[in-house]
Amino acid sequence: MAQNNSTSYAMIINRFGGPEEFTQVPLTPAEPGPGEILVKTSAIGANPLDYKMRDGSSGLCAKFTPPAVLGREAAGEVIAVGAGVDNFVAGDRVFGMRGFDDFRGTYATHNVFPADGVVRIPDSLDDVTAAGLALVGITATVAVDQLAKVKSGDTVLIHGAGGGVGQLMTQLAVARGATVLASASSRHHEKLVGFGAQHIDYTAEDVFEAVRQQFPEGVEVVLDGVYFDTFLPSLDVLAPGGRIVALPSLADLTPAKDRGIEAHIPAISNDTAIYAELADRVVAGEISLPIGLTKDLTEVAEVHRVLEDGHADGKIVMTVE
Repeated sequence: MAQNNSTSYAMIINRFGGPEEFTQVPLTPAEPGPGEILVKTSAIGANPLDYKMRDGSSGLCAKFTPPAVLGREAAGEVIAVGAGVDNFVAGDRVFGMRGFDDFRGTYATHNVFPADGVVRIPDSLDDVTAAGLALVGITATVAVDQLAKVKSGDTVLIHGAGGGVGQLMTQLAVARGATVLASASSRHHEKLVGFGAQHIDYTAEDVFEAVRQQFPEGVEVVLDGVYFDTFLPSLDVLAPGGRIVALPSLADLTPAKDRGIEAHIPAISNDTAIYAELADRVVAGEISLPIGLTKDLTEVAEVHRVLEDGHADGKIVMTVE
């Protein structure tokens, strides 16, 4: 699709369907209301949730009707502030995520955000990394810290460790002092080992047999970013008192609970304190957010094809010129 950098625009869907449903439409930037800020977008995080909202399969689709702008997170520069906003001024660089009751989307050159829903980008952090940090960051933090309560000495099995959330979960668990078994394809080996994890290549060996051989008594925690083929077998490699966290929001935890196993699905909410902490940790070099792909916003259809394929080498971010 032709790009016109001289105009403001949004990428919309007029109906639920495939990636071909995206259309570029002119946009008149909205004025920020009380407590809001207007952001000139520089980068937009893309997530698997986005394509599920595009094709109509997400439970959130019951709450909005196309035509719609999709997208949950973005980074950019504040260009206007609404009444009552005293924590940001024009020129501030910010990033954040929309709350799950806010369906204004982010696939646009300009976005209005609640001022209490974004945080400043540290000077030494680039906008692309910041744009991709919020959703995967809060998902990983809730899974590792709040639900699984990973602690030093735990052994943690992570399915889907090569994805954006998986890579952050791996790093957060290692930072907690856990022994991490990271299941991912061979192309993620160097990265995961570099994080301090033990890599298991699920394409070359049986993950669960490898776990049993090394830890016959089982592991304390399973963080399951795959679910469909991994959840039930994972229950058999949990040690007594173990915990499992399944990332898909529609995961059925009944088989775990029927066996008395502690099981959770992350409930994600907008938490700017977590965003700010994650950004500071990235700047400090404690964790990183590997970017697997960057594309221009006008190439959103291709981005969604990659999202659906499920094999991006890290976080996908769209940029806005």
